[in-house]
Amino acid sequence: MHRERLLSVVILLPLFLLLVSYGGKGAFALVVATTTAVGLWEFSRMVEGRSGAEGVLTVFGGVGLVALTYFKGVAWLSLGLIVFLMLLLGVSLRQKGEVGERLRKTTFHLLGVLYIGGPLSLAVALREMPGGEGYILLACGIVWAGDTIAFYTGITLGHHPLAPNISPRKSVEGSIGGFCASILSAPLLAKVLGVPAPLPVSLLLGAVVGAVGQVGDLAESMIKRAFQVKDTGNLLPGHGGALDRIDSLLFALPTLYLWVRFGWI
Repeated sequence: MHRERLLSVVILLPLFLLLVSYGGKGAFALVVATTTAVGLWEFSRMVEGRSGAEGVLTVFGGVGLVALTYFKGVAWLSLGLIVFLMLLLGVSLRQKGEVGERLRKTTFHLLGVLYIGGPLSLAVALREMPGGEGYILLACGIVWAGDTIAFYTGITLGHHPLAPNISPRKSVEGSIGGFCASILSAPLLAKVLGVPAPLPVSLLLGAVVGAVGQVGDLAESMIKRAFQVKDTGNLLPGHGGALDRIDSLLFALPTLYLWVRFGWI
């Protein structure tokens, strides 16, 4: 498993770096939309236990959020969400099964669009800012540094469970190691990427992004535990599904977007 995990990183990381740095805004938005679609399809299969019309609608809803952001159609966001909800309710309530259960699953589908499509649409908005490629790589770098060190620290030193009812394999030691790695990596990444952040600001940014990244990881673990699945898919060897790979970024990217939006960096 560790070999497969490393191989996936060796292959995919350079492609990702090239895409963000040289692919242009349109190519980045297209990849984000594709990732949104795959992640929401995995999420919908967890909710329904099968492929179906609800999953297709959920995918279109999330991709729609990304498209609205890319084409500056934020004014249509509320109308789009209302239409999506009406269609989803109409399709879901026509399915077999107890009405209350169908309504509960419909709520999960709507949550999935907001949980996955919302943050990834903000990734597109972040990329379109001046210097946006650096911000994207900074957020990803902080999160991935934390994830990597947390993983190996947990394997070698982990003895105290962090959240045994949610994710039994995560440890307090791993969480602390990952948090420290996020903090220490932020100034180095900011300097390499040319992000204008003084040392105190970059350290604080590393702490905040690292912390919310871990919360995002635990949130996805909680969802998987609720639906009793180990991985959301098997798209990436050693990593599981697409949603397993981006879970930490779903909270980290909006955090950095707000950080930049409010002029803190």
